[in-house]
Amino acid sequence: ARTITRHLAASNHIFMKVIFAIITIFSYGHIKFVVRAFSSGGKHGQRATCYRNHNKVSYSTPTTKNDDIIREKEEEHILLSKLSKDLTMLNSIRPAEPGADFSAPTAMISAGSSYTRLWTEQTWSRHADPPNVRYFRHVCNWPLSTSARKIMPAVFLSTAYSLIMSFMLRHVSIGQYQLKAMTKGASAAMAALSAPLALLLTLRANASLGRLNEARILWGRLILRGRNLSSLLATYVMPTDPAVAILAVRYLSIYGWAIKALVRNENVESQREVYTTMLGEGEAEWLLSQNVRPTLAIILRLRQILSRVGMSMRNPNFFVPHSSMESAIDDLDAVSGGCERLMTSPIPPTYSRHLSRIMVMYLAILPFALVSTGTPSLGSVVASALVSYVIIGVDEIGMEMENPFPMLPLQQLCSALHNVAGEQILLQMDSEWVWNGYM
Repeated sequence: ARTITRHLAASNHIFMKVIFAIITIFSYGHIKFVVRAFSSGGKHGQRATCYRNHNKVSYSTPTTKNDDIIREKEEEHILLSKLSKDLTMLNSIRPAEPGADFSAPTAMISAGSSYTRLWTEQTWSRHADPPNVRYFRHVCNWPLSTSARKIMPAVFLSTAYSLIMSFMLRHVSIGQYQLKAMTKGASAAMAALSAPLALLLTLRANASLGRLNEARILWGRLILRGRNLSSLLATYVMPTDPAVAILAVRYLSIYGWAIKALVRNENVESQREVYTTMLGEGEAEWLLSQNVRPTLAIILRLRQILSRVGMSMRNPNFFVPHSSMESAIDDLDAVSGGCERLMTSPIPPTYSRHLSRIMVMYLAILPFALVSTGTPSLGSVVASALVSYVIIGVDEIGMEMENPFPMLPLQQLCSALHNVAGEQILLQMDSEWVWNGYM
C-alpha cells in the first residue's frame, strides 16, 4: 500500500491524486499525510519525493525554496555588514570623547573629575579618596577650576571695592564728619540680609540641580527606550523584513544627535555628515529639507516604518509587539519634548534678578560691617575676598546648572544611543546560529 501511494503522490494527474487521497484516508486515517501530498507534489512541473524517517512519512520541498532562503540570508548579512561599517564610521566621525564635542563650552570642561563626562569605577574610586587626600588634591587643582576662573573677575571687583572702602572709612573725613560713623548699624544690616540671602541661594541651587537631574533622567530614558525599540525590531521585524528593520535602526541611531543639535543650538548643516553616513544621500536630503525640526521628522519616519510593517504582517499576534514599539516611539518623542521644555522654560528671571541685587547689597555693606568690628584693613580685604568667592561661587554654580545641556556629556550619550541600537540588531546575526543549533 505504501509503494502504491508513493507513486500516486508523485503523480501530477488530478484523478490519480483523488485515488491516492481515498486510499490514504481508509488505510491510515492520517489527514495530514493527504495535505502534504496535495501541497508539495506536482507543483510547477516538479515531483515531490516521499521518504521514510523514524516511522514518519514526509515530503521534501523543492530546492528553489531553499535557494530563496539562502539568498535572503545572504542579503540580510550584507545589510548587517553595511550597518556595522556605517556605525564604525559614525564612531570615527563623532567619537565618544568630551574633547570631541565641538558644541560643548570648553570653559566648563574641567581637567579632573567633571559632570561633563561619564564616570567609571575608576573615576568613582578617585572621587571617594580619604578626606585628607581629597582636600589636598582639590586645593592643588584650584587654579585649574573652570568655575573659579569664571567668577574671579567678580571676586576681584568685590575685593577691590572692600579695600577702597576700608581705607576711606578709616582715613577720610568730610569736614568734621568722619566716614567711619557710617559703619554704625552695618552689622545689624548684615545680619538681616544673611538669612534671606542664604534662603534664596539654597532655593536657586536646589531648583537648578533639579533641572540638571531631570535632563540626565531624560537622556537615560532615551538610551533605555532606544535599546528596547532596537531589540523589538531585531526580534519581531528583522526575521520578516530585515531591510525595514535596519532602516528603522539607522534612524534611531541619529535621533540622539538630532536632539543634541536642538538643545545645543548647533547648525543643521553640521549634522549632514552624520545623517549621510547612516541614511545615505537621499534620506539625508529628505531629512534636512523638511520645514520641521529633524527630531519630529525622525519620529514621523519611525512611525511610517512601523505602520508599513503592521500592514504587511497579517499575524494578529503582532499587535502586542507593535504596541510596545509604538510605546517606545512615544517615549522617544516625550524625551525630545522634555528637553525642549527645559531649554525654553528657565527658572523665572525675576528670581535671578532679585537674588543678584541682594547679593550686591550684601557685598556692598560687608566692608562697613568689618570696619565697625575693628577688623584691620588687611583682614577686611581677606574676609571680603573669601565671602565674595563663596557667595558668587554658589550663585554661579546654580546659574550653570540651570541650563543643564552644556554640562551633560551629550557626546558620550549620543554615542551610547547609536551603539546600543546597533548592537541589538547586530546580535541577531549571531543568535540565529545558536538558535538553529538547538532546533
